[in-house]
Amino acid sequence: MKNVIVVGGGLAGLSTAVYLSEKNISVTLLEASPKLGGRTYSLHNENQNDIYDNGQHLMLGCYDETLSLLKKLGSYDKVDIQKQMAISFVEEGGIQTKLKAPRIFYPLNLLLAILKYKTLSLKDRFRIVDFIMDLGCCADEDLKNMTVIEWLLQKDQNDETIKKLWEILIVGTMNTTPEKASAQVFDEVLREVFLGGSRASKIVLPKVGLSELFSIPTEKLLVAKNCIIKTSERVENAVLQNDRVVSIKTNKSIYENFDAVVFAIPPFSFDKISFLDSLGKITSHRFQLSLGEFKYSSILNIHLWLKENPFTEKFYGLIESEIHWLFNHGKHISLTVSSADALCEMENEMILEDFYSELKIYFPIFKKELVTEWKIIKEKRATFIPDCASNELRKSIASPFPNMFFAGDWTDTEFPATIEGAVLSGRLAAQKSCSFLNY
Repeated sequence: MKNVIVVGGGLAGLSTAVYLSEKNISVTLLEASPKLGGRTYSLHNENQNDIYDNGQHLMLGCYDETLSLLKKLGSYDKVDIQKQMAISFVEEGGIQTKLKAPRIFYPLNLLLAILKYKTLSLKDRFRIVDFIMDLGCCADEDLKNMTVIEWLLQKDQNDETIKKLWEILIVGTMNTTPEKASAQVFDEVLREVFLGGSRASKIVLPKVGLSELFSIPTEKLLVAKNCIIKTSERVENAVLQNDRVVSIKTNKSIYENFDAVVFAIPPFSFDKISFLDSLGKITSHRFQLSLGEFKYSSILNIHLWLKENPFTEKFYGLIESEIHWLFNHGKHISLTVSSADALCEMENEMILEDFYSELKIYFPIFKKELVTEWKIIKEKRATFIPDCASNELRKSIASPFPNMFFAGDWTDTEFPATIEGAVLSGRLAAQKSCSFLNY
């Protein structure tokens, strides 16, 4: 039986391991942290007897790879998929407008949803419809060196359409600003959402914690297939011989009996691994990959437990606010801020006071006296920035060794750093490994 080592227990590594195990390949999964799941994991608040996630992950009906993986894991029934796309947007003063697709045939339902989005003037709504209608005619090469803001302005979008619709969607999906985001990557997102059929734009929300949705059932599946899972085991170096990786050394052990290795870790983690020749000397191969050129953006998540919950929707998008999304979990709410570099440098107490005031402006029903407990999670290198430079870099990265492969949302999936990109990258890495192993 062939053996593959998968380095990294995030979604990319878990996806890789699942697809390899389906081919009856023996898998050894090495994860540096004490847990699986990477950036998608759950925590237990003992005081509140409540599960909360490190951060809310908004999924879409067009996440074919993710939904397929959930079916394999037996946790597909643990997500809630909208019957029709519906998003509640909130402006200052508590003014709410729904972007909701009526129950008629696609794509007319999405176009009517835009035309009924009354936070914008009718003229501006038609601007958006014209832009969406033109997506299928847009040549990918024309967007190669263009930012999203340049593309939007070129397509007759104005301050109002950008602030009241595009910006929140761009920051939410790309985790960076329209001024930095690659138009090529955002074009791929929009094509998936608006041209991917009636199911594509539907919001998918977990009904359970992210660990119960992903890592726990994955671990159960892999153990049942006799895969080896090692947590709290950090890879320190790899030994090369005849241009192949022949040994992996961790802080606890040495692995030599394998046929291929998949590195499913972020570029900055891969950059810490030394590649040695048979004499133990460091080689320069890792520097030829230019992985240090990736830039990163942070995500801030605030969890607030409430005496009474005055919120009625499952989630809200906030227009022109520091807070991008509010998710309602019943016992607690979660506030998500993407591209939050400046906020992540602030003291927690200052962030809280600032956001209490912001919540009061957007939701007059909210009072900070309702809050019984809070948790703040700052992920300073949550995702790579999908700008024009990184888009070209991702296309150029290739393994210098035939038995070494990469997985991760930062690889050339054509998507920004999303759950879907991570899961897809795992399947692609597994396929490449199988081709190398002649499976």
